[in-house]
Amino acid sequence: MNNVYKLYKENYEKLTKTEKKIAEYISKNPKKVIVLSALELGKEIGVSDASILRFSKNIGFNKFNDFKNYIAMELSEANLNERIVKNWDNFKSENDIADKIINADLKNIEEFLKEINFKYIEKMVKFIEKAERVYFLGLGPSRAISQFMHWHTRRLGYSSECINEGSLNLYETLTNIKNSELLVVFAFPKFLNDEFNAIKIAKERNAKIILITSNIFSEISFLSDIVFKLAVQNNGFLNSYMVPMEFCNIVLTILFERNKKEIYERWKKESSVKNCLFVLEN
Repeated sequence: MNNVYKLYKENYEKLTKTEKKIAEYISKNPKKVIVLSALELGKEIGVSDASILRFSKNIGFNKFNDFKNYIAMELSEANLNERIVKNWDNFKSENDIADKIINADLKNIEEFLKEINFKYIEKMVKFIEKAERVYFLGLGPSRAISQFMHWHTRRLGYSSECINEGSLNLYETLTNIKNSELLVVFAFPKFLNDEFNAIKIAKERNAKIILITSNIFSEISFLSDIVFKLAVQNNGFLNSYMVPMEFCNIVLTILFERNKKEIYERWKKESSVKNCLFVLEN
C-alpha cells in the first residue's frame, strides 16, 4: 500500500487542509512532482516549501528527493515498445527464459506476502458479503482476472456480473448501480478512460468501490473505498498476473471458509441436477 494513499485514507480526519491538498495534488499529477523542487511544488499547489518537506517526512521519507525517487519508481512501468527494447537481449536460452520469468514471479509474490494488509482484505470480504450485487470490471489484459473472480464468486452463491466491454456497454450496465452494490475494478497495467468513468458513475450513486491495480498514482485511487496495489511486471515484454491471481484465491478462500457448510450442501444438491444434464459414460 502506497504511503501517500495510506496517509490519506487511514488518517483523513486527522489531516490538515494543507496535507489533504498536497496528497490530492500528488495523486493527480505524479509526473509533475518528480521534476519540481519542494519550492516549485509548493508554489504550484499554493503551499509553502516547508509544508512540502514536512509532508514527505510525515509519510516516511527523510529527504524530499527520496520521495520523488519513490514516485519515479512507481511510474517506471514502461509501455510495450519500451519494454521490448529494454529486454531485447535479456534472455540467452529457453532455460534462461524460464529461470528469469519464474524468479521474477517469485519475487513479486514474496513482496506481496510482506506487504499484504489483511485489514483491507477483511473489509473487501465484508463488502462482497453485504452487497446485493457485485460488478467485476476488467478491460483488456484485466479481462481474465475479472472473469475468474466473477465465475467463482457466483459459484459461491453471490450475485455478480462481469463487465469486459467499455463505452456504451459499460454505461448501460452500470447506469443503474445502487448504493447497496459493489464495483470491483481490475486495472492493469494502466488506467483507461472507461475504468475512470465506471468509478465516477459508481461514486455518484454511492456504491462501494474496490480498485485492484499496479499503479495507484491516479485520481481514481482517491475515489475508491479500498485500493490494492499488486505487482505485475516481469523480466519479459509481457506482464505476469501471478500476484493478482493469488490475491483472488485468498479472497475467494476466505469467502468459502466463512460459509463452507452451506456452500457444500448447495453444491451437493447442484451435483444431482448436473447428473441429469450430462450423460456419464462408464
